[in-house]
Amino acid sequence: MALTNEDLQAIAGLLNPINDRLDGIDNRLDGIDNRLDKLESEVSALKAGQRGLKKELREVKDKVTDTYDLALEAWGLSTENRHWIESEKATG
Repeated sequence: MALTNEDLQAIAGLLNPINDRLDGIDNRLDGIDNRLDKLESEVSALKAGQRGLKKELREVKDKVTDTYDLALEAWGLSTENRHWIESEKATG
């Protein structure tokens, strides 16, 4: 049994609303895909920024440690100098 032109037109008429809905779904999926691409780009930028901040934080930590060590050394030297001066006064 072969389909007539009328049969084919009827089938096409039934498929058109389905095709329209599928086109709408396809458009929505394209929009979602674009948003995901943008989100991935922003996450990558945040990761790069985070790496930069970690590096800067490490540098600040090192500077604070160096400053603390220098202050501790200066305090120790001043204490030694004070003891030396006091002992010189006592013996001198």
